[in-house]
Amino acid sequence: MKVDMLMPQMGESIAEATIAKWRKKPGESVQKDEVILEISTDKVDSEIPAPAAGVISELLFNEGDVVPVKTKIAIIDTESSAGATTPSTNGAASKNGAASHAAAEKPAPATPKQMAPKSEAKEDSGRYYSPLVKGLAETHGVSVAELDSITGSGQGGRVTKEDFMKYVDTRGAKAPAPERASSAPSAKPSPAPQAPSSDWGADGTRVVMMDTMRQAIAEHMVRSKHTSPHVYSIQEVDVTNIANWRAKHKSAFEKSEGFSLSFTPFFLEATAKALEAFPFVNSSIDGKRIILKKHVNLGCAVALGNTGLIVPVIKRAEEKNLVGLARSLNDLAARARNKKLLPDDVAGGTFTVTNPGVFGTIIGTPIINQPQVAILCLGAIKKRPVVIDDMIAIRQICYLTLSYDHRIVDGALGGQFLAFIRDYLENWDMNRSL
Repeated sequence: MKVDMLMPQMGESIAEATIAKWRKKPGESVQKDEVILEISTDKVDSEIPAPAAGVISELLFNEGDVVPVKTKIAIIDTESSAGATTPSTNGAASKNGAASHAAAEKPAPATPKQMAPKSEAKEDSGRYYSPLVKGLAETHGVSVAELDSITGSGQGGRVTKEDFMKYVDTRGAKAPAPERASSAPSAKPSPAPQAPSSDWGADGTRVVMMDTMRQAIAEHMVRSKHTSPHVYSIQEVDVTNIANWRAKHKSAFEKSEGFSLSFTPFFLEATAKALEAFPFVNSSIDGKRIILKKHVNLGCAVALGNTGLIVPVIKRAEEKNLVGLARSLNDLAARARNKKLLPDDVAGGTFTVTNPGVFGTIIGTPIINQPQVAILCLGAIKKRPVVIDDMIAIRQICYLTLSYDHRIVDGALGGQFLAFIRDYLENWDMNRSL
């Protein structure tokens, strides 16, 4: 039996991915869920497992190829024994110049000459650089020798986009870059550059090109604003009770679970309950149809340093308690930052929660993560003087913002949804156990 392996979709806004490295060759055996290749998208690098156990029959693309999602990239023979495939099938088929647009069609059979590794997948030094990093190097005028000097934090010491951008941020103090990026990164700069060695132009400006992740985020956000008429509602929430309860149980939780209990899981639990109570907020729109979702799949925005963000998803959040939500959030956030997310981890979200409050933001107005119809923003928790029963008291206060699609969510529904979360948090049971 032949099993087709498809290019996974690492998020609803992702249309294509780059094959960074094949871990297996034709003729080699593989176990189900064993990592078979590494891919790179504009949002995250990921290790992709095999969908079935068997022998690699054919690899249909080379390292460095950009392949549309859901395109067949490999074939696994589940009935063959290891070594059944002859060495003549070793390697991947070359694509034509328009492969990134036509890869959905069955690639032409590989010839022995085509099956040689793609020369551009590695530089002269033998060290592998992803197409994304190589493109950034060309844009910033970073030579192969400079790339070789960068310490990589990726798999096997590979240089990641974040590693490269950190290097570029400090590079100006070390050596001037060429005036413009060249197709030959080792080309010498002009002997009389117009810009100072710090890369600043004579007019006091410097041009920095968007990387592919930033371009994708920009496109996704503009499309969201064009798609959904955004409306914003904000409510003040007194979180003193959960702050006191958290302080009481924080040590026991950390001892039991091995990580710190943050405030975010409390808001996730309240949000899951609210989405069950108001199912139209947990929906999407398809033309004139409203698609209600049976389960609450909470997307949680995770910042990836200064390079962007990704939104892994807690599936069936309505079935998890506070500890379960905290475990899921901690696991997804850690794997997001270490490039260990799987395709399913970023798919199927029905509602998103973002927490810029951890950076001190008091109020935010986020853009909806399409095709969802709303997103909740958590502001920073601050002690403030408030009036309670005509007396001034010091309380822990947080502002919650709901951005919602006015095509389906009106101000009344948005306000009721926020009020539900507010009441749920303000009436937290102080006698509740972990």
